[in-house]
Amino acid sequence: MGGTGMNAWRQRGTRWWGLILVGALLAGACAGGSEDQSVAEGPAAEPESERAPVEELPASADKWSLWTHGTQLRGANLWQRIVVPEVDGPDFLGSGYIGPPVEPSDLEALAALGANVINLSHPGLFTERLPYVVDEQAQANLDRLIDMAAQADLFVVITFRTGPGRSDFTFYRDGAGDWFDEDLLIETVWTEAEAQDAWAEMWRYTAERYRDNPVVVGYDLMCEPNGEGIA
Repeated sequence: MGGTGMNAWRQRGTRWWGLILVGALLAGACAGGSEDQSVAEGPAAEPESERAPVEELPASADKWSLWTHGTQLRGANLWQRIVVPEVDGPDFLGSGYIGPPVEPSDLEALAALGANVINLSHPGLFTERLPYVVDEQAQANLDRLIDMAAQADLFVVITFRTGPGRSDFTFYRDGAGDWFDEDLLIETVWTEAEAQDAWAEMWRYTAERYRDNPVVVGYDLMCEPNGEGIA
């Protein structure tokens, strides 16, 4: 495994909470005025007192209203994938089936910062390889995350990174044969009807499973579709 490629992989997986907090601080800093007039200024910021207030919906509002009444959801993205020991080693993503680990205190801290939603960028509930069946461990992990989000008073959007015919290594495909084995790169969802049908079935299953869960408010059917140039 190439050292350079592996370092790039590890940099991508740095604890996401630190990045979120740094990003929030930078956003706040950039929002403030600057005395440096060498940079072209855009339109003058609207005075705080003249800005239209965000309409806060009551807790009893239906889920659809969260998407149709102005900006209601604010939060962060949580990334996880299935751990591959020969690539990740014993510590990089933790010792569980899926990593990096997430604890209730992580989501509680996010809520304390003012968030009310978390996007779970998560392995799909069906296996990546045939026979494309429910991955019980992935399902248990997603259930746990949703329960933790509910306890932290956060809504959830479910995004599937992987599933029938697609592995997480599609996001790092240029490293195939370098820092990870080419067999780990699965992209047949773009070329095989069986994988495509199974992907659709995975989402039917998922929608039915969580349809009555009050905190699940949205679905992202595939994280970063990248079929162009593959199919």
